[in-house]
Amino acid sequence: MRFHVIAGWTLLALEALFVMMLALQKNMGDDAAGRGMATGFAMLLAPVVLVAAALLWWGSRSGGTTLAWWLGFCIVASPVAYGATTFSAGMLKKIDRSMWRAQQGRFADSQLTELARAIDAQDAPGVQRLLAAGPPDWTARDRWGRTLLGHAIVQAVSDYGDPSRAEFVRLLLAAGAPPAANAIAAEASMASVSEHNLVYHLYGVHNANALAVMDMVLSAGASVDVVDEDGRPIYYSTYTVLPALEILARHGADFTRLDPRSDRLHHNALMNAVSMQMWPAALFFLKQGLSPDHVAPDGQSMRTILAEVDAPGSSYYGDDGIAHSAFLAELARQPVK
Repeated sequence: MRFHVIAGWTLLALEALFVMMLALQKNMGDDAAGRGMATGFAMLLAPVVLVAAALLWWGSRSGGTTLAWWLGFCIVASPVAYGATTFSAGMLKKIDRSMWRAQQGRFADSQLTELARAIDAQDAPGVQRLLAAGPPDWTARDRWGRTLLGHAIVQAVSDYGDPSRAEFVRLLLAAGAPPAANAIAAEASMASVSEHNLVYHLYGVHNANALAVMDMVLSAGASVDVVDEDGRPIYYSTYTVLPALEILARHGADFTRLDPRSDRLHHNALMNAVSMQMWPAALFFLKQGLSPDHVAPDGQSMRTILAEVDAPGSSYYGDDGIAHSAFLAELARQPVK
């Protein structure tokens, strides 16, 4: 008997066994749809298996046709073909990602590549030795489009719980690396909306290393008055958290700038925080002196927005509830104009 004949009947037997197992399986799930899923698949697949069996049987008889056999074989082989295709595509994607990741820290200049490798290995003496050999080209970019400082920053902020990685950023800044706004991404693009500005990128990461690195680059001269692609100040972002705001404040950020968005034209940061129910940020802006009575061209003020978000029936729990209560207590101390 030929191999393809054995393979065809073997695949049919395996698929028939699989359908039988589905039919006999105890249905499980938290709802009616979930509990009936195994039976439903069995009912759907059983006719397909029966059709494949009929085609294989007919094609294998003396009076049958070769076409019938191969149609049946294609039906029973399709799950295997699909699985092989999916597996191959997944492996190709993994290989492609691995090759792409391998380009990180690869510079045309060998000194820069050695520095990047030393940073990756957390080899502080090696970094110091290479830096002592002469200042590298701080503007050069690796194959991902990052400067050496950008490479060190990405390594630092993506490594949760390892503050020693942030120290390599400090080493490079101390050696003269400029905290260029485009250190991570050479230019703004659809693929790097939040990375086209170094401070904006760090502002949205939130882990301890990112906050420490943001403090470092601002101390080294990076601009604190960062805007997004729509011209909105960074503190209008939904990524806003209190520790990041406190870092901006230490570096002299101007929190009085108004929103340029047409649908929130000239809303202040306090109004924005209240509208998004970011109570720690709202309390921060209130303590920074932003007026709760500022009226935007659309007639809205912080107090009108608060009345909307705190409509009857609204409630806050846990940390949100504590922050909300603290905000209302501070607001009550503010004179009404």
